[in-house]
Amino acid sequence: MATEIHPATARMLDNFRYDHLPAALQEVSRPFHALAHQLTETLSGPEVTKALDELWAAKNWAVVAASNTGRETLAGPSTTPAAGDVVLYRLTEHDAANINRRRKDFGTSNSADSRTGFIGHVGNSVQEGDALPAVIVRVWAESTITCNLQVLLDGNDTFWATSRPEGTTAGTWSRKGGTR
Repeated sequence: MATEIHPATARMLDNFRYDHLPAALQEVSRPFHALAHQLTETLSGPEVTKALDELWAAKNWAVVAASNTGRETLAGPSTTPAAGDVVLYRLTEHDAANINRRRKDFGTSNSADSRTGFIGHVGNSVQEGDALPAVIVRVWAESTITCNLQVLLDGNDTFWATSRPEGTTAGTWSRKGGTR
């Protein structure tokens, strides 16, 4: 049984907060929170960090799935984006190049072979124009509203897209297919 939680592992537990989510999505996220805490209290070693990373990705996808299946009850669509909204983000050529480079760098570094517990970027390649689910993490009310997004990639990582406007072209997010 683990006696002390490593500080980095303790920080990862913050990823499993669910109090910021609407009530219906809290119900989806709560079991992941409980399991994350159980793992860190009973296990130790770098594998726990990897397990938490994979569990966090699974939690994110479960919340997106619940959002997309209408488990939330809302009075109607909001015209103003808010933190926690799930939208679709279209990758730019630059975004795709950065994501693919990070994944290639990890693959060629042999870090996975050393089994040090290091978590790298692993997943399928992306290309300009790919529309991926994203969670709005911050709304900037400037002359035009822009949002910071955590884009959920088909792999074990996310992409942080900052100050992106609403739209339908590469580098923008849209509500079509996304939910609040």
